[in-house]
Amino acid sequence: MSDKAEAKKRLKELKERVKRELKETKEGAKREAEETKERAKREAEEARKAKETEARVRKEAELAAKERAKREAAEAKERAKREAEEARKAREAEARVRKEAEWAAKERAKREAAEAKERTKREAAEAKERAKREAEEARKAREAEEARKAKEAEARVRKEAELAAKERAKREAEEAVSAELYEGMVELVIPLLVDLGQMKELEEDLRQVQDLRVVLISGSVDGGSRVIVSAEKPIPLVSIIGEMPPVEQVVKKGKEIQISLKANL
Repeated sequence: MSDKAEAKKRLKELKERVKRELKETKEGAKREAEETKERAKREAEEARKAKETEARVRKEAELAAKERAKREAAEAKERAKREAEEARKAREAEARVRKEAEWAAKERAKREAAEAKERTKREAAEAKERAKREAEEARKAREAEEARKAKEAEARVRKEAELAAKERAKREAEEAVSAELYEGMVELVIPLLVDLGQMKELEEDLRQVQDLRVVLISGSVDGGSRVIVSAEKPIPLVSIIGEMPPVEQVVKKGKEIQISLKANL
């Protein structure tokens, strides 16, 4: 997922959380209002019961002695008045509490909405800054990786160029040796002990070379074999010998030519 899509997703989640918090705040305010209403209902019931008590007291006062009835009636009336006043105050208190609860709920919802909006704004700014910072870090990392790859490619190209130059120099040197012309007596050396059949085949191939004469063939167990040939005119002897079937490798060693024959399978 891209940085932009990630930021968009976070912003959407923040909006959903603000919406959820506003809903919870409204539900809390509604619940508080219902509790206040229930408390008022309970106090009204208590007032009603107080009035019933007042009626009962008044009836008892009438049955009692006239003086006592008069005194008790006065007391009952005063008490009823006081209870009525308390009931009125209770109703006013209930209305005040309900109003204060509603105001507090509205203020809290307003404050929480403002805080959520500010938080959303701040988190969106942080997400944007973080995305920008991550993009910059990714760019630097990409540039560093590209620089590393370029450096490796440069080293690889340089190494390949050096290897190619060495190979070319080696090839040119071998070609120069192969193209070198020989005239007169030349000693051919086969350092390792070889099969007589191989030596016979090499000798026959040498005798087939135009303007080349085989002068002497000698050999020993320790020293290998030696062939002295004579070129009547300049010829590329190394190149010619290298193309003969039994020959594996031809190398110029000073004034002599060393020959390695193929293994006799």
